[in-house]
Amino acid sequence: MFDKCYLEDHFLILENPFLKEKIIFNSIDDIVISSQFPSRKYSLYMFFSQPVQYEQKKGWWNKIICAIMNNNNNPYQIKRTYYDNEIEPLLALIKEGLPEADLPDLKNRLFWRTDDGKNAFSKMRVMYSRERIPLANILRKHGMMRE
Repeated sequence: MFDKCYLEDHFLILENPFLKEKIIFNSIDDIVISSQFPSRKYSLYMFFSQPVQYEQKKGWWNKIICAIMNNNNNPYQIKRTYYDNEIEPLLALIKEGLPEADLPDLKNRLFWRTDDGKNAFSKMRVMYSRERIPLANILRKHGMMRE
């Protein structure tokens, strides 16, 4: 989770009390969003070609948390769940940094559906794909779906 999100130079910054996550915009390969209807939660899956950079804030406790994040996370992806009030500002920043991103209509999330001819996914959408590949291929590419 994050307390604030903002743009700084060519980075998307997600900041919490312990550390900053710096994401280089031109390293974003794919972004997929899914709705956890009927709750107001959304899962956001972001995949990168360059690792997320973690910067600790001052304090020994923050050093420990930053070390854990650096060693236990895959720095080439972020998979998180957000409530609608948390995700809306993040989506606006993604759109600002990636104008070609397709922002979903959060109010009509019940009707999200992706069908590529072979596979159908309800309540899930591709927001951005650098290679413009379909959802099933994105999920396969990142090990979230088998052939």
